[in-house]
Formats: sequence, C-alpha cells, structure tokens
Amino acid sequence: LSLLFVIHTSTPRTTMPTRRRRIPAVLLLSVSAAVGTCSIYLPDATAFAADPTLPRHNERKLSVDMSKYPLRELVINALAKGRDTAPVDVRDLETLHLFEVEDFLAPASIRGNANSRSPQRRVELLRRALDAKWKSSQERKVWETEYLPQIVRDVVGSDERFAGETKLFYQRAPMLRFHVAWPLLADDDDAMLEYDGEIPPRNGRNSGTLAGVHTDADYHHPPAEVNFFLPVTQTYGTNSLYVEGAPDRGDFAPFELVYGEMMLWCGNDHRHCSPRNISNHTRVSFDFRVIPGSVWDEDGPHRNPDSSFKVGSYYLDALSDSNH
Repeated sequence: LSLLFVIHTSTPRTTMPTRRRRIPAVLLLSVSAAVGTCSIYLPDATAFAADPTLPRHNERKLSVDMSKYPLRELVINALAKGRDTAPVDVRDLETLHLFEVEDFLAPASIRGNANSRSPQRRVELLRRALDAKWKSSQERKVWETEYLPQIVRDVVGSDERFAGETKLFYQRAPMLRFHVAWPLLADDDDAMLEYDGEIPPRNGRNSGTLAGVHTDADYHHPPAEVNFFLPVTQTYGTNSLYVEGAPDRGDFAPFELVYGEMMLWCGNDHRHCSPRNISNHTRVSFDFRVIPGSVWDEDGPHRNPDSSFKVGSYYLDALSDSNH
C-alpha cells in the first residue's frame, strides 16, 4: 500500500538568495503489512547530502588497467566517424554537449524543427544521437565480445566477493550512458526558477534527468545481481550516478571516480538516479551487472511471466570456454 501526500513549503533558493519560492515536497509513505514496517521517503534537496559518518553498504572501488582495456579510445573511435563519412573531433568526451545533433545523425532522421528546439529537447536528441551512433558501431561489438568478458573474468573475478566461483554470469549487452551536460546559466532566470535541485520523483523524470529514482528490483532484476559502474570520463556531482548508502536511507551521494576506477555496488535494493547534469562536463560511462554462479536462480521469486533474465539470452558466463 502506498499513500502519496504533497506538502507545499516555502524554501529559500541557494542560487537566488533574494527570492523565495514554494517547492512541493513529496512524501511517499510505504506500508508493508507482511513485515509491519513503515518508511517515509522525502525527495528534497537535502537528500543529496550524505552523512560521511555512516558506512555505505556494498560499495567498493576496483581498479581497471585501461592500458589493457582502452575503453575511452574505443568510445572516441565510435563517435569520431560522425555522420556518414564526416569525421568529428570528439577526443574530449567531456565536451560532447557542445556538439550538434546533426554531427551524429542525418537531419532526415531527426524529428522536429531543429530551429525551434528547446534546450531540454536538444539535450534529449543529442543523447539519442550519441546512443544510436554507439549502438551501430563496430566498437560496441568489441566491448561486448572482448573487453567486457575479460574485465568480468580478470577484474571482477579477482575480487574477494567472487572468490571460488566457477561461473560468473554477466549482462551480455549492457548500456553505455551519455549524461549530456546542461549547465545552469546565471543570466537565464526562467531556467533557474524551474530547476530546484531536488532528486527526481520516484518513477518520474524531471527536465534533463537521465534516470529517475528507482531500484533494479522495480524492474524485476534478480536480487543476486551485483552492479558495476565504469566511467570513461571523470564523475562527480550531478554528472555522476547518485546512490543511497543503504536501502531506503535516503542519503544519496554521487560516485566520484576517475578513468581507471570502477565501482562495485548493489542497485537491486539501493535507490539510485541520475539527475539533470548541471556541470560543465558530460559523463560517459558503462554499467553492467554480474551474478555469481553459486547464487544463480533463474526461477526465483523476482521473475514475472515475461522475464528475459536468462542465461544464454540476457546473461553469458564469463568463465566458460567460449569466453577464454
């Protein structure tokens, strides 16, 4: 049972101290009759401030040898081909938001009038253009068939959490995320009024949001999945992925990583989101999931009748002979 209350409060703006505005604070009250628990979720701006004195559960930084797995160069090569035969200089992935949609997609494949696009529409179209360019590239196949199983086997498999495993089931076609920067402009008063810095509403999307607040369990992912966040650009603040330190604790904090670092974490029960990226740096990152073979349960209670989380389709075994 979920009850939704909307309370209007008057909150001072940090970016505009001389103004005040009424910001709705949404309370999501979750009641579980089975376990007799009750929790209140308050998605306001204060939830971004994590308490450094509290331990963050199931998180661990791992090192990845990028001289062995040159993922940044892989992405650059995929995008540098541009549209048709026109090359694009994308060596600085952090500035991808400065490019035009037409640099990667033919105008005929872009819906809407290019001259009348809103900033939000432009960000969405550029994100789709970059995603389409990556998905159609040969470099994507190299990532999925060569680098990914090697990283799972050599880097993930060497972590103590996976010691002794004879099977490591990994997501065979994970996502490459382009969190396009959409900075706030000091002279754009309307935009500053529209942006309140709050965490996106659960199962909703605010302007510029890459992913609203959710858990992987919301989408019926197996509970034994372990998540990995592998950026090819530096991640910090709003260009990163925000994750709470423990289930339902609400202390969302961004993963702060540099190229060559990968975060092991648990997205199945830890809420996470990617709010509007108001930094000046676009984030490009891989994410994938792994299940230790010892806890694999294809017919577990997480499944719905149409579940696609199966070995051979959604997952492959990194330790099988075919991946050596």
